[in-house]
Amino acid sequence: TAAERLAVIERLLEQAEALGVPRRLIMVDALALTVSSKPEAAKACLEVIRHCTEVWKLPTVLGLSNISFGLPARELINTAFLSMCMAEGLSACIANPESARFRAALDAGEVLLGRDQRAEAFIAGSGEWKPGAETVVARAAGTAAEIETVAQAVVAGDAERLDELLETGLAQGRAPFELVNEELIPGIMEVGGKYERKEYFLPQLMRSAEAMQAGFKRLKPLLEAEGGGETRPKVIMATVEGDIHDIGKNIVSLLLKNHGFEVLDLGKDVPAARIVEAAKTESAKLIGLSALMTTTMVRMEDVVRMVREQGLTAKVMVGGAVVTEEFAARIGADGYARDAVSAARLANDLVHA
Repeated sequence: TAAERLAVIERLLEQAEALGVPRRLIMVDALALTVSSKPEAAKACLEVIRHCTEVWKLPTVLGLSNISFGLPARELINTAFLSMCMAEGLSACIANPESARFRAALDAGEVLLGRDQRAEAFIAGSGEWKPGAETVVARAAGTAAEIETVAQAVVAGDAERLDELLETGLAQGRAPFELVNEELIPGIMEVGGKYERKEYFLPQLMRSAEAMQAGFKRLKPLLEAEGGGETRPKVIMATVEGDIHDIGKNIVSLLLKNHGFEVLDLGKDVPAARIVEAAKTESAKLIGLSALMTTTMVRMEDVVRMVREQGLTAKVMVGGAVVTEEFAARIGADGYARDAVSAARLANDLVHA
């Protein structure tokens, strides 16, 4: 049982300590026994891993495939058990690295446990998960030594290198507007293309957008000094009343800022009257509405109706998990965006129509 195992481990720890063996040199084998003969074996193993991780702060290891001995579809059981052990804090395991299913479960687990930052290893692909030959994040991003232009830094999502290159460009006499129009914007447009071709995914899109936003922040005072601050069209962004989801809206807002818009984000669960009043007060060119639930998407129609009734010239674009192009047309919205990249393109089309 788990209790018996932990008692044995505790005695061994005391003996090791008496011999002068430091804790940092100790790893515990959590002992995976086969569930075909001992149905409770997996649960006991998980309890040992959890106790070692949380109480004793000791790393753990096990022979993974022991758990499935004598059963069919062993690879399936092994990978399911791996995921459970990882969640409890397993540090290492003895397993078959040539198993595609094992590699896929390992990569997915690293993402879910927050150890694969921006899911880069997962997106690069291993095991059963093969997003495509072109989707290799490390190669697509490049190293700092290979990044020679501001646009390349945007594509790589390397904010530090982007800042260095901006400073170099300014020192060489390049105008702020030139850096924006010839470097930053082409860079983010290339990122958008990679996203649509599924060479990049949301973590890479966000990383590039954040790098570009940092670049804009550096150039903003210089742009305003040259009189460029007042030309940015205003956009009101909001998640409609009754809906508390705003991740998608926040991503769209970030990309819109990167595409030259001044964004006023009203947040989530925003009544139609407040959205319309903000658009009127700010003389906004565009209103962007988000909804994740079928029960709240109907509130979008309230906003569109109030905009028309009050004679506002602001265009209305809608989007969200449950929103469709057909729904957007039915409620009289001016456009529908399926994702953040298409939203930025649509916004530009609507304000310049």
